[in-house]
Amino acid sequence: MSADIFIVGLGNPGREYCFSRHNFGFMTIDAFFKKNNFPKFIRKKNYLVSNKAISDKNVYLVKPLTFMNLSGKAVKGVINGAGIFNISDYNADNSNLILIHDDLDLNFETYKIKFGGSGGSHNGVNSVITSLRSKNFIRIKLGINSSERAEFSVGADYVLSNFSKDEIRKMPDILNTINEILLVFIEEGIMKAMNNFNRK
Repeated sequence: MSADIFIVGLGNPGREYCFSRHNFGFMTIDAFFKKNNFPKFIRKKNYLVSNKAISDKNVYLVKPLTFMNLSGKAVKGVINGAGIFNISDYNADNSNLILIHDDLDLNFETYKIKFGGSGGSHNGVNSVITSLRSKNFIRIKLGINSSERAEFSVGADYVLSNFSKDEIRKMPDILNTINEILLVFIEEGIMKAMNNFNRK
């Protein structure tokens, strides 16, 4: 594994999206940021980034500012350097990129760690795949499906709606679990994280 690890949370910038289901990736990055005492985010052209050494790895936390459907532009910018670091020999097959995003096909309070595969109907994931010209990166898919989905005729409206009060109440436990997953990945690698946390 590379000495550099990139953890990217997908979401939309702006206060109006802070608690939307589509911003689960952003929420996860913010929680990991606080829990592990990362330094202040630095704003670059189209993303926010903070980095810190954990277990001899340079860990970069990234929040794209391109809006969801163009997330790949920000991720490519991070990988290519964009004024912070230069990794000319980056290869997505090295499994040092983790993309965290909401998943409409998984129920709330569930998650899945996955390597590779298509982005399905998730425009943010598809944008990253297109920009990197590779599907070979790690994804942590966070379930957002719930009974409230029936109230929306269009899936896009549901994902942009806010989490319910009950869901927000349960959020700390979910974010703590993802924090543990990320630390295991950083310290022991993807296979250990998948073996320990993927539910059978």
